[in-house]
Amino acid sequence: MAKQKRPANTGPGWNEGQEPAADTRGRFRGWLGLGIVLLATAFLYAPALSHQFTNWDDDRQVTANPDIRDLSPQGIGKMFSSFYVSLYQPLTSLSWAVEYRLFGLNPRVYHTVNILLHLVNILLVYVFVRSLSAHVGISLVTTALFAVHPLQVEVAAWVSSRSILLSSLFYLGAMIAYIAYAKSGKLRYFALGLVLFVPALLAKTTAATLPLVLMVIDLYLERKVSRQTIWEKIPFFLLSIVFGCITMLARSGVSHLQDFAFKYSLVQRICIVCYSCLWYVGKLVLPVDLSVFYPFPAKPNGWLPIAFYLAPLLLLGLAVGIWYAGRYRRLLAFAALFMLASLVLVVQIVPISELMVCDRYAYLPCIGLFFLAGTLGHRVGLQNPSWRRAMPVGVMLILVALGGLTYQRIGVWRDSLTLWNDFLRRRQDIWVAYLNRGLAEYDEGDRQAAIADFDATLRLNPKADKALNNRAAAYVALGNRPAALRDFDEAIRLNPADSSYVVNRGILKRDMGDFAGAVQDFDTVIELNARNVRALCERADAYRMQGDWTKARVDYDAVLRLDPGHTYAAFLLGAVLVQTGDGQRAVAMLNKALALGCRDPGPAYYLLAQAYQKTGRMDLAKEALRRSQELGYRGPQAPPRQ
Repeated sequence: MAKQKRPANTGPGWNEGQEPAADTRGRFRGWLGLGIVLLATAFLYAPALSHQFTNWDDDRQVTANPDIRDLSPQGIGKMFSSFYVSLYQPLTSLSWAVEYRLFGLNPRVYHTVNILLHLVNILLVYVFVRSLSAHVGISLVTTALFAVHPLQVEVAAWVSSRSILLSSLFYLGAMIAYIAYAKSGKLRYFALGLVLFVPALLAKTTAATLPLVLMVIDLYLERKVSRQTIWEKIPFFLLSIVFGCITMLARSGVSHLQDFAFKYSLVQRICIVCYSCLWYVGKLVLPVDLSVFYPFPAKPNGWLPIAFYLAPLLLLGLAVGIWYAGRYRRLLAFAALFMLASLVLVVQIVPISELMVCDRYAYLPCIGLFFLAGTLGHRVGLQNPSWRRAMPVGVMLILVALGGLTYQRIGVWRDSLTLWNDFLRRRQDIWVAYLNRGLAEYDEGDRQAAIADFDATLRLNPKADKALNNRAAAYVALGNRPAALRDFDEAIRLNPADSSYVVNRGILKRDMGDFAGAVQDFDTVIELNARNVRALCERADAYRMQGDWTKARVDYDAVLRLDPGHTYAAFLLGAVLVQTGDGQRAVAMLNKALALGCRDPGPAYYLLAQAYQKTGRMDLAKEALRRSQELGYRGPQAPPRQ
């Protein structure tokens, strides 16, 4: 009788007290359980659909990102060939560009897509763990923990974390395909994994950790190290190296990369890396005191806090414990190495951020720890029937507790004010938090509160030029122009490279009647960058206010050559052309401004009536005047003759 072939051993829990993987009833229970997890997660995150954009990167990456406003072939080419805010994530930018084209800047749409991506990733986590463990219970526990853990909120509820959600989708798909290849040997699965790796990198280059994670999967599947297992990783590593170089090129101009190296010694950097690894484990086990901002530690008297120096010893102790863990060693090693391999690019071995750790970086690495929890729970249940009966209740209680914390955390991300109020309740020593709350208060119209927060920012960091610039804007809104001018002067002194500060000061001088000083500021900016549309437009306004129609016309023309869709410049050029008697061109400019969506069409139609009158088209002049009056505008002077 032929010897029956045993199925491949896929890890602890395989075939222990369960139906065969092919059993229809078992599969049905698994998909039913997954459906419940997905519905519960969707309900949990439903409040995020009404959230707003925040001023924590959403402004830079979405609401003020010029790249996502151009979905032409040239615009898409720019996304894939340039770095915006020192990042290379063209696929993420493309997703935002599609949303912008279809829905504009409706935050509900962007949050909806984020939550849908999180739900898809939950499904893929289930498929990944099921393919790894071949056990429904382990897969559901791991997936449920992944779905509702509070540490995931930053990724799912923050628009700017789209890159992680999108990259994770392809990253998970690549791991699933690789496991199928490792079990079957079919090259089409290997090719699929390699193909999926590319969009994962294009969404976020930190996906470059995948080849290391594939090696960890090999360890768990007990694939022997051979020439084949080495060669099959080479294409993945080559892609990682290419995108790693792109990342370093994108981040090369960021000053904190160099600052970090000088601020901490080599030993201190090692301690910070070890502490960061333990921090992620600790927050996954006990997710309390979560924050949007975790700065690097201060060094009173040149020393880090004692916990940082203990971190390498604790990590070493954990490694020794895993080595001597007996039959649990492979499972523990997989969980630890999966987390470490997927975190390696974000634990600041090479600093890529001014933050020591971030909630969002645990999005995929947490799978290792959750898989460990699910598998150990299953094995304990097998050994102790009473524990096995109590296990579902215990798991449900844990999930309910985590869901409650997650619901609270989702509320924190409602808007900029709730986000920074939450942070400042915990810490009052971080100037960036006061700055961002001040910006949010300014946008809400609370200028006095904004000034108070900008004051707090400057007490903590007297060189915060952005706080000075925005405090000046708040003073302008309150009518305190001398104080505003002093702040603009100081902001420019601290950061003369930021031309927007000089333009802002020029606008203030112009509004104070100092036209010569205003034009001088605008000239300074334009001499450095003749394509600065804002400076050109503001200088044109200064000339127009002085009645220098010729110079105003030249500058407005320059603005429209650089930005043909500049509605404001088209409208005011039309106004200048009416003054200079060029009725024909004035008609063209004013009609263009109206077609572009002129913010206040009443005056535009009034001026258009004057322009038509100058060209002798009285019927059109009457119609334009009628439209102006319908919009409630009567004009600053007598209407044109009929």
